Amino acid sequence: MLTQIQISNLVTIQELHLDFSAGTTIITGDTGAGKSILIDAIELALGSRATSEVVRTGQEKADISLTFDISKLSEACDWLKNYDLDNNDGLCIIRRTIGKDGRSRSYINGMPTTLQPLRELSELLISIHGQHEHQALLKSDAQRALLDRYAGNYDLVDKVRVLAEEWNERTREVKELEKATKERKQQSDYLKFQLQELEDLNLTPDEFQTLDLEHKQLAHSDELLQNMTHALNCLTDNEETNATQCLNQALHALETIQRVDPKIATWIESIKSAIILVSDSEDELRRYLDSVSLDPERLQSIEQRISLLFDLARKHKVAPQELYDYCQKLAKEYAELEGSDEKLEKMKQDLDLLEKHYHEVAHRLSQSRLKAAKRLADEITTTIQELALPHGEFHVLFEMENFSHPLPNGMEKVIFEIKTNVGQDLQPLAKIASGGELSRISLAIHLATAEKHTIPTLIFDEVDVGIGGGTAEVVGRLIRRLGESHQVLCITHAPQVAAQGHHHLRVEKQIQNEVTYTRIQTLTHEEKVNELARMLGGMEITQKTLEHAQEMLDKVLATAVPILPQ
Repeated sequence: MLTQIQISNLVTIQELHLDFSAGTTIITGDTGAGKSILIDAIELALGSRATSEVVRTGQEKADISLTFDISKLSEACDWLKNYDLDNNDGLCIIRRTIGKDGRSRSYINGMPTTLQPLRELSELLISIHGQHEHQALLKSDAQRALLDRYAGNYDLVDKVRVLAEEWNERTREVKELEKATKERKQQSDYLKFQLQELEDLNLTPDEFQTLDLEHKQLAHSDELLQNMTHALNCLTDNEETNATQCLNQALHALETIQRVDPKIATWIESIKSAIILVSDSEDELRRYLDSVSLDPERLQSIEQRISLLFDLARKHKVAPQELYDYCQKLAKEYAELEGSDEKLEKMKQDLDLLEKHYHEVAHRLSQSRLKAAKRLADEITTTIQELALPHGEFHVLFEMENFSHPLPNGMEKVIFEIKTNVGQDLQPLAKIASGGELSRISLAIHLATAEKHTIPTLIFDEVDVGIGGGTAEVVGRLIRRLGESHQVLCITHAPQVAAQGHHHLRVEKQIQNEVTYTRIQTLTHEEKVNELARMLGGMEITQKTLEHAQEMLDKVLATAVPILPQ
């Protein structure tokens, strides 16, 4: 429930502080007084589009704060907890500032936020029914949404939408696979030929690198034998002098004088290590030398193999060392091609199951809509007959959509039908010519569906336009009745509606020193009588109009019903 609003420097409002209570609060004022500015301020605070024009002339920024009591609103509390914005005191404070440069900043419980989450939260707190909203009700989409809201179909509507979107995505994937499979099958023979050509080579991992190394060894075998034999001579094989012999002689000489200086022991150890290294190198050289052979036939075989690898590499436009991986890649593509029919069939089966699930959920949604439509039609028919349309009759028509695939909004089109006179046929709401009739029907629809709202605060912005006399009194009673279970804010020009309020605010403009100010004040009982008299009598308030105003209030109070806790 909205408990407080604070506004500064918004258009013609300099400073404003208002406290709100449960029940129906009526907002009135002269034509042009700016009655809707309060509603505009609430909409701005809750994320509607803002421009620099809303900032009061000469000021840096406009500032709007709304305070809500959400202690009994579990959905709003859960939403705040989900965003880590709850303050555990049962209050929600929404604030928005709008600079003269058009930039705005929004806060929830003191924490900065963007407009999208702010709008999500606002849908849990306030519902606004504007004076032009009946035009939106002429559209089938709005009628369907209203019926679903009345029926409480939120979960079913979400499931149907999600299933339809998933079906569309899966269908796109199936079509893409069908196209890809068709294109790849056209190349199947060529792909098979390429793969067979490579598989006939019996390629092995790193084969080219291994062959290349062996080719270098065979091609330079003479040079290898000559230089490695010489290296062995230098290390050990030369009987006259070699490295091993020289190292052993040096070792013997140092061991002879080791007793003279302790440092000699370090050198002795180094020479011993060198002797071991020379011995290890000798062994490795001899093993390598044993593996090197002069084999012209093997060399020729390797050159032929390498030549074949180079030819195929050029043909497939890859490097020779990449041939094995390329062969594996072609094998994988061919296997996928061979298995694409099976995969496609599986995807189609899954798609059929998804469509079946969609139809099951969509059918449940249709049944829920049908049940709710009868109740809604009865409620609206009763209400419009009270609103000076005694022969009015409301009906909800369902037309099955002609579809070949799941639709996000369900299987049927919802059409609101109405007849206002005896002998007429029911016809779509959009074909009603009379603006006054449309206003009354729209109001009846709002009133019927508003009682289904879990949203605690409902705002009616001149929805009684075009209605007067006894009909306006009925409207007022209905709005007052709604205020017994909800918090209602209602802007009205009709005194019959204004008299029904539990609370009353008057909006007026004042000009001081050529500057316009908008002031909003809460009326006492006496001030409310005077305001009703003004609305009844116009410029001149007489004793009779005052008595009439008092009589209207007395009549309301005589039948007053206590407001339920909100």
